[in-house]
Amino acid sequence: MQANFIHFLMLFWRLPNADPGQRDPYKGIKKVVSRIRLAVGLMLFSLSVGTLGYVLIDHYPWFDAYYMSVITLASVGFGEIHPLSTAGRLFTSFLILFNVGLFAYAISTITNILTEGGLTKLMNDFRMNRNIELLDGHVIICGFGRHAMEVTKELSKQGTQFVVVENNHDKIEALRATYPYLCIEGDATLDHILHEAGILRAQAIVITLPHDADNLFITLSARQLNPGLRIITRANSKADEEKIKRAGADHTVVPERIGGFYMATLVKKPDLVEFFSLLSSMGPGNMVFEEIEVERLSPAFQHKSIGASGISALSRAAIIAVRFPDGHYELNPLPDLLLQPGLHIVLLGNREQMNTFTKKALIAA
Repeated sequence: MQANFIHFLMLFWRLPNADPGQRDPYKGIKKVVSRIRLAVGLMLFSLSVGTLGYVLIDHYPWFDAYYMSVITLASVGFGEIHPLSTAGRLFTSFLILFNVGLFAYAISTITNILTEGGLTKLMNDFRMNRNIELLDGHVIICGFGRHAMEVTKELSKQGTQFVVVENNHDKIEALRATYPYLCIEGDATLDHILHEAGILRAQAIVITLPHDADNLFITLSARQLNPGLRIITRANSKADEEKIKRAGADHTVVPERIGGFYMATLVKKPDLVEFFSLLSSMGPGNMVFEEIEVERLSPAFQHKSIGASGISALSRAAIIAVRFPDGHYELNPLPDLLLQPGLHIVLLGNREQMNTFTKKALIAA
């Protein structure tokens, strides 16, 4: 409750300004806050006018004048504190007539915002926008369909920060009601929406829209906005896959191809598919892959062979491959392979094993 009150004060007195030329993510919040400000401002104006009027006309003490203004504004029917002159009664009658509409508007506005979930939504939207602005090294997911839903589940399981961009209002409302995900309502083909999602600070973008033309357009924009970004894009055909790659995508995924491979493999090798699912961290398992640069290893393990370094004994995480500087992989590397800078080692293990390896083998960040 205290945090909500502090956030309310931040919203009431000052909201962050939008960058010039960009969409204001706080536009809806500012609209609600403006209504509250207007209602409170009108009530304060009426109290000020009433207080000052009673002081000047009938020489009321300041506190008595304020009290008289309050009971007049609220129309509670209390009697006069001190006898009023004719001018005082005339002023009071005008003050009552003026306050009838003003008080009704102010109270109804504030009541609607407080009782219909407006304040809660206001706080939630404000916190979400602030959290998105603080993201760094996160993943942007464009579209929230069936494929994106699986992507968000896996990223959540891995502990990776992400933000979802979706243009459909109903999906956004369902997303906010069901999942504690950061999300932005907007068209991901627009550059200012990608900026709002933090594309300049992101490490990767996953594009899962149903139309390849949109996926291609976002790929082009994302590559221009952040040349170092890793781009993973959905494609629906071989021809579109090639175009999307030429546009700058690092990886393209054709869901039908992967689904067909799994279904065909299930015919003769169902156990193999189950093993693939385990390795890819799908389902309830917690098996994960990690690719780590040798430069991140503690100096005690560098410039030594895998066997002599003793790195395999640190945890039960297995070194299943090594990637060389030219990009090719060597599976099941021999124990005499030297751990030289420029190499990447690929580990397989569960989350606990990976955490142990990180603590014992890597240089502290």
